[in-house]
Amino acid sequence: MNQPIGHITQLRLYPLRPPWSVGPGWAAIGGALAAGGFSLSPETLLKLLLVWLLADPVLGTVWELGIGGNNAAREGNGIWRRLFNPRLPDTAPPPPLLPYTQPNSPGRRLADRLGRRRLWWQEIFWPETGGEFITLIAALGLALLLGLILGRSVLALVLLFAILSWLAGMTQGESAPDPAHQGIAILGRALAEFGIPWLVGAVALGRPTWAVGALGVCYTITYFGLVRHATRAAPDLRLIGASQVTAALLLAGLRHPLAAGATAILLTPQWGLRVWAGQPYASSRYLQGVQPFILSSILVAALAIAS
Repeated sequence: MNQPIGHITQLRLYPLRPPWSVGPGWAAIGGALAAGGFSLSPETLLKLLLVWLLADPVLGTVWELGIGGNNAAREGNGIWRRLFNPRLPDTAPPPPLLPYTQPNSPGRRLADRLGRRRLWWQEIFWPETGGEFITLIAALGLALLLGLILGRSVLALVLLFAILSWLAGMTQGESAPDPAHQGIAILGRALAEFGIPWLVGAVALGRPTWAVGALGVCYTITYFGLVRHATRAAPDLRLIGASQVTAALLLAGLRHPLAAGATAILLTPQWGLRVWAGQPYASSRYLQGVQPFILSSILVAALAIAS
């Protein structure tokens, strides 16, 4: 039973996946380590915490609620699509501010549309989605605040993320998407969940060089391969391995032989899991088993670039 006094809202964090899963939080930390290195100073640790908080739970909430989640059961039910492409009722009383207008006049058409939208908001959108809408606005506001705290470059990346989320939400759930559209949607997700968080960490804790950007591109392609593999019935693992080979070659070219060797060694168990993934029903287990090795590769490469 709810008590008449006490907190009016609650904020809860709960894990969705194992902590070694590759995702936005680790991407932001990887970018931060690659650009600024690792330091135990309180300022650096605080920035790392803020970067992780922004990239994973906060922007993750904006993406999840904005596009309706990456679950096929909720496709097309995101806040952005419902808000900017509503299914208005056929008729509704005009708003009180425009009660007297001539039939078929621009004012009457405006009044009818405003009335239909008000009825839709009161009886459809708000009862079904009001709580999620408030959560989305709060998360977006918190993301902008953290962007201001971490710097103007981070704020610009947050705005870019919001635009990408809106574009993905408006196109999510379209009927019978063609393969090209699916590829663009997966690329957008990879950029939102890895590419932009990598840049957030890089610009928040240092001045990213071309090597930091190139390494981020390599592992964004790796993440793209993981997402693509997760959304396809047949295994498609070429991008996952080829992008990490490219990262190892990049490290070798930058004269980090130990890191390049470690990155190459971490590919060995991944190739073993790839052979195993050819067996029926092993695809999801492959994705679970391969991520700790990819995460280790990211951290090793990031620390090598920073040194």
